Amino acid sequence: MDRTSWIGALVCLGLLFGWGWWSSKEAAKQAVERARLAEIAAANAPPATDPKNATTAPAATKSATGEETTAVAPPAEAKESILENEGLKLHLTTRGAGIRIAELRDHKRYLEGDELITINRTASNGVAVISEGPGLFDETNWEFVSQDAASATYKTTTPAGFELTKTFTLPTGEEYDSHEVLLEMTVRNAGETPLNFANRYLYTGSAAPLHLNEWSMQIGMYWMNKSSKFEYETVDYFGGKKVMGVFGKNEIPSDSFGVETLDWAGVNDQFFTTMIRAEEPYSTKIWGSRFPVVVEDDEAASLKKRMFAAEMGVGLPDLTLNPGDQQTLRYSIYLGPKEFSRLKGLGEDREEVMHYDAIPIFGFLFGWAIKPLASWLIMGLVALNGLVGNFGISIIIVTILIRLLIWPVYAKSARSMKRMSKLTPLMKEIKEKYADDPQKVNQETMKLYQTYGINPLGGCLPMFIQLPVFLAFYRMLWSAVELRHESFLWVDDLSMPDYLFTIPGLEIPFNLLPILMGLTSFIQIAITPKTGDKTQQMIFMFMPLIFLVICYNFAAALALYWTTSNAFSILQTWLMNKMPEPELKKKASSGKKGFMARMQDQAEAAQKAKAAGGSAPAPGGAKSRTKMPGEKGDRHTKGKKKKR
Repeated sequence: MDRTSWIGALVCLGLLFGWGWWSSKEAAKQAVERARLAEIAAANAPPATDPKNATTAPAATKSATGEETTAVAPPAEAKESILENEGLKLHLTTRGAGIRIAELRDHKRYLEGDELITINRTASNGVAVISEGPGLFDETNWEFVSQDAASATYKTTTPAGFELTKTFTLPTGEEYDSHEVLLEMTVRNAGETPLNFANRYLYTGSAAPLHLNEWSMQIGMYWMNKSSKFEYETVDYFGGKKVMGVFGKNEIPSDSFGVETLDWAGVNDQFFTTMIRAEEPYSTKIWGSRFPVVVEDDEAASLKKRMFAAEMGVGLPDLTLNPGDQQTLRYSIYLGPKEFSRLKGLGEDREEVMHYDAIPIFGFLFGWAIKPLASWLIMGLVALNGLVGNFGISIIIVTILIRLLIWPVYAKSARSMKRMSKLTPLMKEIKEKYADDPQKVNQETMKLYQTYGINPLGGCLPMFIQLPVFLAFYRMLWSAVELRHESFLWVDDLSMPDYLFTIPGLEIPFNLLPILMGLTSFIQIAITPKTGDKTQQMIFMFMPLIFLVICYNFAAALALYWTTSNAFSILQTWLMNKMPEPELKKKASSGKKGFMARMQDQAEAAQKAKAAGGSAPAPGGAKSRTKMPGEKGDRHTKGKKKKR
């Protein structure tokens, strides 16, 4: 990137990290209270299913019928059964008739070893358990009816008279994904009076961080309101309810949202998600909450970094059944990776879960461009990987293709910067000549640009093109499960920093790719034509160091993209420097004034009017109104001669 692009990118990342710093500062005010709540929750939580990711989820206090219960742990008679296919291994339980955990057979938890990614590992209840709100779950044991190779059926009758039957099925056929589960729930009124089945939810389970470097913005809940749009809230929402897009200071334990036409909803972490979709969209409401978790068996770091899991309840339809009536509700439950192509293949716009335009500050400005760019980039990477067999090589190829596409713009920008650098002596003379008159300096500078036909904004064009691409690459790599555990040269996992060893004495990880990124950035700036004064040039030379610090722990894939882009810029700049120097010629007058000339004329008119004691011309070049005879003048200047 050229220096102008560096300035834009620095401002963007500065604002991004400033936003994160502000959010952390606000959340830190509640650290003591969170620690107290975490201790209380940990004391009451059920045994964790995994020592590396223990849960402090709140225990259930009610059954699905609303009756009080004192049970906080699964009853002894609860039984499990297993359903599995090539993508999933479901652990079903009779406690509430739900999916206690789901192991992803095609995704390992760690680079080494055989442990699989486990969905819902931190929750106190199973996916698809009936809930009446946060902490209110059905903990009764359902009757195990039957099971075959692809399905299992459970049944219960509530004291109120509802006869409920749940059947979980792993479907077969090309129209289904290997990570989909079909749920068929039949509700029958076995009583003698009409019954209402309102205010009940299907629990989505929880989504928790996989590692300590996972950002809170990557953990959250979402839903698709078919009549409006996709909505997403991170776990930070519950740290301070959002008003007008800004998080407040008051922590809330949970919240509910009305949905006019619910299509699908769920929870997600950086790479994986649980999503429940109704066969037919309907009007309902949902609830969401969060609870603290211990990640990587490091309680102190988890508390310090405020690691939370997200959970959700998807509202069931408001049913009123007469005696003997029944209704069957059908849902598909997706438990799997956030792969763009896989989610797109599910239909119903479920690729929106990627939420590519979710970038603080810049999502509002560039979201319209970032979203499609990120989608094209991941599809291009996956396609190239199918050809070359390596995602690292694919990133390099995509980066080079992007830089080739913007070559003409970069070349024009480079020539413009070279011509501007030739004006440096003339601009220095102007500053020395009008040292006491900044307005005159600006006027003469604009006249200089106009005289030689130079657009001072010409060097910014690559920034406006590259910035959305950079942000799209950044956002795409933020949640690209396709790159997880993918290696390249010395890099073991492109989705993580390329850690090699810990620097002795400093206890700082040594990540090579960000260092190469900083080095190539320094070289690229050093060979770029110099503009501005020495102070500005010194700032430019420090920018690679600043970016090195900011991006040091970013994903290796992003550092690889940036390093490749810098290397290409170095080659491009070297080739441009080998070309004949552009001549600095005065622009022939065409009789028609350009933008810079019009600005200069307005500035000169304003200065003359000020010197004459009159008012400046109105914006847009409109002339000021002449005072009519007898009209009073300014009470401060009347009868006085204005000093010049």
